[in-house]
Amino acid sequence: MYHNTLLLLQHYRTILWTLECFPSSVAEELDRPLKDLDTLLDRIDLELGMNNRKLEGRMESVRRSRLLVDRLNDAVSILKSKPVNGNKMYDIIYMTFLGPDKLMHEELLYRLDISARHYYRLRTQAINIIALRLWSAPAGEVDSWLEVLSILENW
Repeated sequence: MYHNTLLLLQHYRTILWTLECFPSSVAEELDRPLKDLDTLLDRIDLELGMNNRKLEGRMESVRRSRLLVDRLNDAVSILKSKPVNGNKMYDIIYMTFLGPDKLMHEELLYRLDISARHYYRLRTQAINIIALRLWSAPAGEVDSWLEVLSILENW
C-alpha cells in the first residue's frame, strides 16, 4: 500500500497535467476547435451516440483518473485534522508532491524548517495515513483510525 501511494503521489502532477490537456486533445481528435465546455460536451455526446469506442474508452479513463485524484485529495486533506503534527504532515505532502512547483530537497527542508531526518519520518507517517485512507479503510472509519494512530504515536 505504501509503495502504491508513494507512486501515485510521485505522478500526481503528471496526472493533473494529463487531465488539463484532455479537452484540447479531444478537440484535435474530433477535428474541430472547441471554445467552451458546453461545446465539448455536446460534441462528445454526439460522438458517443455514433458509437465512437475510442472516445468512449478515453472518457472512462478520464473519469477514473478524476475519481482517483479526488480520492487522493480527500485522503491528503485528512492529514490536517490529525492532532499534534497533522498540519506539518500536510505541508510536507503538499510541497513534496502536490504543489505546482517541484522544489529541491534543500529548499523543501528550508521552507518546512525541519531536519532531513524529521522530514522523512513525518513523510513516511503521512504516506501511511494516506494509504490507509485510499486502499484499506472505508471513509467513515478513517477518523477512528486517526485517533488510534495518534494514541500509538504518543506512547
